[in-house]
Amino acid sequence: MTLVDADNKEGAAIADAGPQRSRRRACSIAYFAGDATNPTVRLRLKSFLQNDADVTGFTFRRNKFHSDFVPFWNNVELGNTQDRDYFKRLMAIVKALRILWRHRDRLRSVDVLYARLFDSAFLALIMAKLLRLDAKLVYEIEDVHEVFFRKSFTARIMRFLERRILASADLVVLPSPGFAEGYLVPVQGYERPYFLLENRIQLDEVPRENAPPSPRAEAWKSTRDRWVIGWFGTLRCTKSMRLLSEIAERLGDRVLIYTRGYPTETGLDAYMEIVNRHPNWIHEGPYQMPDDLEDLYGRVHFVWCLDFHDENGNSELLLACRMYHGGYFGAVPLFTEQSQMARHLAPYSIGHAVADPYVDGICDLVQGMDWTQYTQQRDAILALRNELFLEDGSGVRALLNKLSDSEALESTQDESAS
Repeated sequence: MTLVDADNKEGAAIADAGPQRSRRRACSIAYFAGDATNPTVRLRLKSFLQNDADVTGFTFRRNKFHSDFVPFWNNVELGNTQDRDYFKRLMAIVKALRILWRHRDRLRSVDVLYARLFDSAFLALIMAKLLRLDAKLVYEIEDVHEVFFRKSFTARIMRFLERRILASADLVVLPSPGFAEGYLVPVQGYERPYFLLENRIQLDEVPRENAPPSPRAEAWKSTRDRWVIGWFGTLRCTKSMRLLSEIAERLGDRVLIYTRGYPTETGLDAYMEIVNRHPNWIHEGPYQMPDDLEDLYGRVHFVWCLDFHDENGNSELLLACRMYHGGYFGAVPLFTEQSQMARHLAPYSIGHAVADPYVDGICDLVQGMDWTQYTQQRDAILALRNELFLEDGSGVRALLNKLSDSEALESTQDESAS
């Protein structure tokens, strides 16, 4: 997940896109989400609005960053929640039910209850049952948190409740097939179709075909005395922090670690203590998306896509946003050999799958790389960037068309937004 600064450029982009919108009958959506400031939530809502959907958000907030963000959609605030504090989130759900009840007339008028993540979907399901709604229920699984893989009593209860959601959902939306193959099928016994909607990069303006690259996109060419590894977004993986620290220590001035975003698990002060130990590590704070992406990925050689935040679970199953963002601008991705990203990119020979011990593997890789090899790898990525990494709007249009077609929801084939 990628960090963005709080602004309302999304709203301006929606207004500018007016003449290009489809003429499909407007779909009325109640969008349930656990964090209104989350970049993926904002992108999804922006895409719905750009495709003429009539959207009302029913959203919580998480007090991590962007506290001053003002939604650019019609929004009903449901309160605050906290990451991984499931008891407090349960209390927040109880309070949210009272707020939702006050807005029951709006819920009765929508075509779709679209819920992102488990607790939001649980809320949507309760309201659907209480109000006996005819609206379709869509469950988007953005992450599968570590608790769902545990054998504890709490985990069993949560899996049981999620199975009720899965049984009631008219459609399940996934950003990665790994969530089906590594969780839904083996853990939850889910065998119905799902819709694949990857978290590809979305740009306000896509460069015309064969347009020459901008100087921002080619800043990496000016750094030839050392390799630059970039790690951007929500910097939540403390193991990645440790591994990058070891790489910086071992390679010295042969590498530069460049990070942008916010370290949610450690907090900024503790994170900067790590950064400041290394003269070859630069951290420049938050950034705007998509405005700054070309600057970020245009100046690095490699993008760090290794993730261990939910090791042996979600981390191995996801397709990271930074893989799409970096790939679109040509940065060569690094990921673990057991990850879904390795399986996803293997047919195209893109990126490097690294085995444990990861520090040894990455140090050997960059030390053995020459400039000609590297530029060939980057050219190969850029030749496929629209095909593999860009969301041109067709994915969301296909999703909305499916939601408007009752027969399509009964399809027995997995759907891809690609």
